[in-house]
Amino acid sequence: MRLSHALSALGSMIVLTGCDSAPQSTIVEYGCGALDVEATFSDQQVNLKFGDQRVALETKTSASGVLYVNQQQELEFWNKGSQAQLTIAGQPYPLCIDKADLPQQFSARGNEPFWLIHVNSGSASLRQPSGDRDYPKIEISRLNDTTANTWKVELRSDETLQISDAICRDSMSGMPYPYTATLTRSDRLLSGCAGEPRRLISGASWQLHASALEKPPTIQFMSDNSVFGYSGCNSYQGNYQLTGEGLSFNPLAATKMMCSPEQMSAEQALFEALEQVTRFEVGDNGNTLQLRNNDETLLRFIKAS
Repeated sequence: MRLSHALSALGSMIVLTGCDSAPQSTIVEYGCGALDVEATFSDQQVNLKFGDQRVALETKTSASGVLYVNQQQELEFWNKGSQAQLTIAGQPYPLCIDKADLPQQFSARGNEPFWLIHVNSGSASLRQPSGDRDYPKIEISRLNDTTANTWKVELRSDETLQISDAICRDSMSGMPYPYTATLTRSDRLLSGCAGEPRRLISGASWQLHASALEKPPTIQFMSDNSVFGYSGCNSYQGNYQLTGEGLSFNPLAATKMMCSPEQMSAEQALFEALEQVTRFEVGDNGNTLQLRNNDETLLRFIKAS
């Protein structure tokens, strides 16, 4: 298995690299997809916190900038500005984004009427049936008078896009998105969603809720469409498909261990349920995951700590 139970092994798997320099903030909270990583930077080391793991890493000079290293294992964390790339045992994790900032590139969309905005490092473009428009220079500011993290994207003097760090569900497909969006054009408010649905489920390890097994089954999605986990008896891996219409799994490959009847029964039930999945839902501020067949919940997971 190329990467099984990665999160449980992270406590001893740490190497970090930085392209330019350590972030200016002493403590930076990153969202690496659904995986939360807290990094505390100092002159000679960085301390990482994820789940129940606490790891200290030492600074090592590098031509590419600042390099934090634990030479015994295989982890890289390359940061530039408000974004970072985490790699464990050769497996890239979802792009890590400082939770105090928006991604440098993202899309927001809405229905009735349809609209789609692409934001890309200081510029934006709007696509809609009535005509397209480009914004070569935009201004992004964070609003401090809201309960959730909220940003204002000023497209023009009479056009703004507001993004809130609150889970949104597409009004037509029901697909969850990580951000809620509101487009204002000449005092007309158009609601929508923003970000990538994949970020709500990828990176973190999810543990089956209310399992009767001593070691519950798990599932972990990655941003390259790979999926792997523990079935209750065997390890498994494969691929998933996430489109604008829903979620599905390709046939999964598993090891061939024989276990107790209870474990074998739980494994069979897990694989049969995964074959029927058509969509997902998240709740509890992104800490719970439901895999569904249309409106029927087949499997419930909680984010592993």
